[in-house]
Amino acid sequence: MQTSRRSNEQRREKSIRQVLSSALFFFVSRGYDNSTLDDIAARANLTKGAVYFYFKNKLTLLHALLDEAEALYTDIFQELEVGALEPEDQLENFIDWCADTGARHQDRLVLPILISLQAIGKEVSVVEHIQRMYGRYHGAMARIITEGKEKGVFDQQLAVRERAAVLVALTDGMLLEWYRFSDQLNGAKLASNAKHQIFYGLSVGSRRTTTGTAS
Repeated sequence: MQTSRRSNEQRREKSIRQVLSSALFFFVSRGYDNSTLDDIAARANLTKGAVYFYFKNKLTLLHALLDEAEALYTDIFQELEVGALEPEDQLENFIDWCADTGARHQDRLVLPILISLQAIGKEVSVVEHIQRMYGRYHGAMARIITEGKEKGVFDQQLAVRERAAVLVALTDGMLLEWYRFSDQLNGAKLASNAKHQIFYGLSVGSRRTTTGTAS
C-alpha cells in the first residue's frame, strides 16, 4: 500500500513539474496572453483535463511559477542578510548568484521581469504579486546600500531608494540581455562587468557631479 501511494505521489509530482515547465516555456517565449492551456498540455504530454486537475486555470499556473521565482530570491536575500558579510561582498555575492542561477534557471528569473511589463493595468492579483516580489528586491538592495553608507564604504551622497532602483534595473537588464543574446554572451563575464559598474558607482570618490539629495 505504501509503495503504491508513493508511486502515485511521484507520478503526481512529475506531472505537476511537466505542466510548470511547459507553462514557463510558453509564458517566457510567447508571453502570458499568447499562451494557451492546450499548448501547455500538449508540450507537457498531458491532456487538458489533467492540467485542470492540478491547476484551476492559467492564472493559477502563473502564480505558481512566480512563487518559485520569488522563493529563489527570498533564499538569497535571507542568506545575504544573516551572513555577516561586508556590504560590498553582499553585492558581489548577489551578482554572482544571478549569474550562477541564471545559468541554471534562466527562464525562471526572466519570467517576473517580463510579467511585470505584461501585467500593467491587467490582472490585479498578478500586479500585487509582482509588486510584493520587487518590494522585497528593492528592500534588500536598500538595506545593503544603507549599511555601506553607515560603514563609510559607499558614497554618502547616494539616495538610497533611487540607488536601490538602479541596482534592480541593472540586474534585471543584465538578465534580459543574457536571455536575448544567450548564444553570444557569457554569464560570468556579464556578472564581472556588472560588478565593475556597480562598485564604480557606489564607491567613495567615484562621484564626478551630484544631483539630488541623499536619503
